[in-house]
Amino acid sequence: MRLGLASLFGRHGESRQVHSEQEFCQSEPSDFIPLQDEDLYSRVVLGEKDGAPQSSISPGTPGSGLPTIDGFYEPSSGELARLLQKIHFDTDDYTVRNEASKRNLNQLAEYLVAHPGTYLFIEGHCDERGPAAYNLALGARRSNCVRNYLIKHGVNLNQLFTVSYGKEKPLVKGQNEATWRENRRAQFKVYEKG
Repeated sequence: MRLGLASLFGRHGESRQVHSEQEFCQSEPSDFIPLQDEDLYSRVVLGEKDGAPQSSISPGTPGSGLPTIDGFYEPSSGELARLLQKIHFDTDDYTVRNEASKRNLNQLAEYLVAHPGTYLFIEGHCDERGPAAYNLALGARRSNCVRNYLIKHGVNLNQLFTVSYGKEKPLVKGQNEATWRENRRAQFKVYEKG
């Protein structure tokens, strides 16, 4: 707060005037910290706030052998349709707390471990309340929480991808607790190679 007030009254501390776009975009040498590839893929400790590294492949890119997200689908019948049940979340929460959801995710993890040619997109969704940017971030946390849970239970991280839609794709329309509960979810799309 003190720095904000100082700035308000024209006392900026370490600021300096720049004279060109190039000078503005240049960073000080001490601001740059290079990362090694092994830093990104070092041992992962998974917990509620820890995350796994991203997949080394990306759907839709040449050579990946995977389609874009539009090539993934929601199965309508069979074992996968039974396993790919929506995971619902509490308001402003991204932790899987429901025991039935955990059991279902455990079964899904077993299936994915046994079927390494099955790839999953995990979508994070929110209800309509709150700003769009907040909901996009919360949707990302929800999809990443489910991804981390599956990785913790043995699924190869290269089989899992996440996307957040925030509040942009409600499952049901309405402005009451019942519809908001339905829209606070993670849901799945699948692609099977082979």
